[in-house]
Amino acid sequence: MRDLLSLLDSQTELATKSRMNTDYIPGLASILYGDELLARGARTVWEALGLVPGISLGMEFTGEKQMLSRGVGHGYASGNVKILVDGVSLNSTLLGTANPALNIPIEQIERIEVIRGAGASVYGEYAYAGVVNILTKQASTGLHTHYEDDSHSGLGGYWYWHDSNNDLTASINISGLEGDGHDVEVEEDAWYHTGQRELSNAPGPTNEAKKYQGIFFNLKWQGWFASAKLLDDAYGDHFGINHFLPPADGRLASKQTYSSYRFGNQHKLTDTIHTEITFEILEHERDRDQLYIYPAGFITPYPIYLDSHYKERKYEIAADIYWRPNTQHEMFLTVKSTDTSIQEAGWEWPDLPFELPPNWIDTERERHIFTLIAQDQFRYSDAFTLTATLRYDDYSDLDNPTSPRLAGVWRVSPDNIIKLQYARSFRPPTFYELQNPGKGKVSLSAINSTEIAYIIKKNNWRSNFILFQSDLIDPIVFDEINFGGYINAENARLKGFEFEYQQRFGNNLKLDGNLSFVDAHFKDSGEDLPGGAEWLANLGIIWKPIENWSTSLQISYVGERSRANLDSRSSLSATTQYDLTIGHYDSIAGLKFLFGIKNLTDETVRYPQQLTTNFEGDAFLPYPDDYHRPGRRWWLSLNYDIQ
Repeated sequence: MRDLLSLLDSQTELATKSRMNTDYIPGLASILYGDELLARGARTVWEALGLVPGISLGMEFTGEKQMLSRGVGHGYASGNVKILVDGVSLNSTLLGTANPALNIPIEQIERIEVIRGAGASVYGEYAYAGVVNILTKQASTGLHTHYEDDSHSGLGGYWYWHDSNNDLTASINISGLEGDGHDVEVEEDAWYHTGQRELSNAPGPTNEAKKYQGIFFNLKWQGWFASAKLLDDAYGDHFGINHFLPPADGRLASKQTYSSYRFGNQHKLTDTIHTEITFEILEHERDRDQLYIYPAGFITPYPIYLDSHYKERKYEIAADIYWRPNTQHEMFLTVKSTDTSIQEAGWEWPDLPFELPPNWIDTERERHIFTLIAQDQFRYSDAFTLTATLRYDDYSDLDNPTSPRLAGVWRVSPDNIIKLQYARSFRPPTFYELQNPGKGKVSLSAINSTEIAYIIKKNNWRSNFILFQSDLIDPIVFDEINFGGYINAENARLKGFEFEYQQRFGNNLKLDGNLSFVDAHFKDSGEDLPGGAEWLANLGIIWKPIENWSTSLQISYVGERSRANLDSRSSLSATTQYDLTIGHYDSIAGLKFLFGIKNLTDETVRYPQQLTTNFEGDAFLPYPDDYHRPGRRWWLSLNYDIQ
């Protein structure tokens, strides 16, 4: 029933901070429901995002997840998408990313809301190429356990309590998993390009051990609310920080911890005015523990491992005023102050025959931001709504960007909707990029986007089509020509389309799919933006052959991927992956059992590698076969919902 209603009336607050039908918000939003994601075989938030049109997945050499939105997002420390968990931003100022949020298991998820394209007018920094809001389960009670073929196992549960007499609600959602991961065989690494293959661990497997813990707590009492989130994500060093294959000994070489605490109050002043005041604390810790650097016999008679530590803390206080003076206007004003500072940082090395700098980052670095946001949703008539948003950010260490948005929604008829939007977003350099500049100073990057969309919907089917063009101004990239740090590159242009379609055939068969195309290139040189694919497609079929049983086939196509500009090889080959899932549901007992096979045909899946230099400073490709991913594998998930 929920799925049938979603064809007609899915709602979100993501685009405007006011709850609206997704058909009437500026731009297009994708809403992915947790139970259906399980039925499709998605195992984590990161995998689920690969089902969204215009989004492709990637990975950097030490195992950090990447996602490219409309071709933007390739490279280390690439914070180009705003990541929210239950509306709370988790992007760190060190790298601009929130990698642990992408590893949240689907069993913990209620739904995921995604907006592609510029979103800074409402969400500010890092909402450069998109916004993702991960909504965890908060209104149910149950247990779950899951296992993946020779990779990891995990369990968790969620609990919900409501006291209607006192208007008190509490929930907690806990999950954890651990395992050695799907190691991938590597034939040769960077040592083979230095003439010292005797020092290499290749041929051999990558180190893809993993350990995840996630706790989400929420409390609401009358107009007051509080939440706490803890994400603890540790993983092996995969292909190696220097592209030297690490020992596959199960070390958890990298660990990221996000601790978020939020308190606030919603108050209705009058029938037309209400306010919301929030105070947030976000702590981000990034530890490298026994990160493999060099083997024994190269510099020292023993292998060299690095231990490093980093901790930042962010305070944010915000006041929102919502005013609806009449049926035509819905307005809000936000005043916000954010302070981020480095609490501690350092590294530890074994005894070396040379000295290293005492630290890898300036611990005095800090950032203060004062923000003003004003938005007016003006309903000119029942058929036409205009949304105007303006955001101003005053940065203590950078320029002060302005992010406007103007969007119109025209309901031509109940079944036909046309949307038009212009928006400007920005992306500040992260602490890491400021610490490692290339030639000249690294400054803010901006993106100007124009979109036109058409929606048609019927009782049992609907489709969306959107055309877009985005101009990237001074994009921040790593200087791969000089290998000298981060720079503002030449301007770039993205243009393309995204098409979505879904249809129900009775009560037992659903088909949906999407197709997207993007031409992403630098304006002056004409070279493609690296890492992205021009063509992406998804096709999903969910069929209930008999009562309480379901079968799903998810087909994902990723076209040829562009390589780094100095990489003379042809583009990375296109791939098509098939995922099969079979589910059994016992609604009376509250049990749900799912069995799935990922990559059914054992397709070779690779992500494009990043260039590096040898000891003479010459560029080379350390892994000729790029970053291979696991082949066919199976998984199990058992869920028990208490009635």
